[in-house]
Amino acid sequence: MRTQSHLRHVCTIAAVFFLLLISNLARATSSVAAYNVTQLNPPGATASFAIGLNNANDVVGNFTVSGVVEGFLRKGTLGTQYTTVAFPGAKNFTRANGINDSTLIVGDFLGTDGFYHGFTLKESKYRQYDVNKGVASTSIFAVNNNGDFAGATGSGGSNQGFVYIGSTVTTFYANGTDNTFALAINTSDEVVGQYYDASNNSHGYSRGASGVITLIDYPGATQTACLGINDSGVISGWYVDSVGQTHGFIDSAGTFTSLPFFVASAINNAGNFVGWYLGPGAAGGVYSSYFANPTTLASFANVEVPGAKDTSIYGINDTNFMAGVYTDSSGANHGLLYSKRKILDFEDPNAQPGTTKVLNLNSVDQVVGEYTNSSNEVVGFIDTGVYSDVLPPGAISSIASGINNSIVVSGTYFNSSNAEFGFIFNGSYSTVTVPGSQGTWVWEVNDFGSASVQYLDSNGFNQSALYDGSTFTPINVPGAYNSYAHSIDLFGDIAFTWSDAALNYHAAVLLGGSYYVFDAPGSTGTFCDGISDLGAFAGNYTEAGTGTSVGFRGTL
Repeated sequence: MRTQSHLRHVCTIAAVFFLLLISNLARATSSVAAYNVTQLNPPGATASFAIGLNNANDVVGNFTVSGVVEGFLRKGTLGTQYTTVAFPGAKNFTRANGINDSTLIVGDFLGTDGFYHGFTLKESKYRQYDVNKGVASTSIFAVNNNGDFAGATGSGGSNQGFVYIGSTVTTFYANGTDNTFALAINTSDEVVGQYYDASNNSHGYSRGASGVITLIDYPGATQTACLGINDSGVISGWYVDSVGQTHGFIDSAGTFTSLPFFVASAINNAGNFVGWYLGPGAAGGVYSSYFANPTTLASFANVEVPGAKDTSIYGINDTNFMAGVYTDSSGANHGLLYSKRKILDFEDPNAQPGTTKVLNLNSVDQVVGEYTNSSNEVVGFIDTGVYSDVLPPGAISSIASGINNSIVVSGTYFNSSNAEFGFIFNGSYSTVTVPGSQGTWVWEVNDFGSASVQYLDSNGFNQSALYDGSTFTPINVPGAYNSYAHSIDLFGDIAFTWSDAALNYHAAVLLGGSYYVFDAPGSTGTFCDGISDLGAFAGNYTEAGTGTSVGFRGTL
């Protein structure tokens, strides 16, 4: 290891500068939405779709196992047991689509006659239901607490929506004679769904108990589908934006909220919702289900160096010192250690100007990061009062991203063949490789020896794992296409950056065994990299409209 005299520079800050700095740290955003999200895992599923939800948080949907589509029921928020729903005699296809608070389940199945048929299920007793048996297919998609249900009926690709209310069946089109599906119904017999226009574009609609239909399109969307409605009239669904990306949404009395999830298929009276997303698995990804409980962050504040063009925060410790990088008014980049009381600029002695990044720090402000040397190679460093290179044997480049209170350093390196490996340095180097991966990064090791690891799997997905020195335990963020596990604290809580299937970036934290996902308000991408033992997390986001990077600090 190379060692040189300590060369970090402490800036002198005038009184007015202190005030600006404190003001920036205090510039909080109220009511930042977050979602406590859980993946739903029917045993043996190669794909799953959560479709229905009641007020007890019982979930129904369908999953594929051994090429057969079957329905499932999961009881309650903390339920881990799944009950299979399969209509007797169905031709390898049954879907559970809706459930009410009396656990009456509705769905559809493919019969041996080639038609789809609706069904109800109560206390293990199945009943078939058809609007026009032998002539048209019938699917039941939703049921309310009155026992009324809604669905679609038709043949040859032409469908009408229908409602079954008090033993009376009413069929309808949402627009002209466009292909129509009734997908949700609340206790007031309000119905929402979707119809397809002549160009096969989807549009949402609502239908009141009197039969009046209102068309619903997410603002600026090219396609919209309304999939769920609760008793307050709050609607869930999906939309396709102007660049062709699909997003879930919530519509509360005409106020639309875009979600960091692919689809929101049902919503209950507490505002909890379920849906599905495209996640890692076989080539191209697999569809998986999730349950989400909305909440808000306890605090969220921008962190910006006064006068800087950009500020990015990567690490935070228990005294709220934060590590990162900023770009000054002249466009020069600087490594950064930042608090309310002082700014410390970092420049590794062997770095090309403006290439030093501070990625993490421990409780006594010893830091790690990376710089680019005169040979244009990226090299990790540690500063414990002197700068030292962190370059494992055989490495041509490296990044040091983690340091704990025992000065155990971790990160990633590349060899001459451009193969990527994780490493842990504790007086000597240990190489860490997830079996079968194309590349591994050990982001950080906590004081108990647990490590947060991200890796590129054989199918090209970025996945995350917790490493105890011998075993890798998956810790992917539910809802994520790619998961990047970053800092880990003393208690095993982890900061994540993750991306959806459209490669939009979002933030997440794993706290107390639960995942919480969020986006910074007004951002086009949010990245969470640091977490302290006191539960504070930090990162940066890209500001919409300007492309500026803004640091943040938050708590739950």
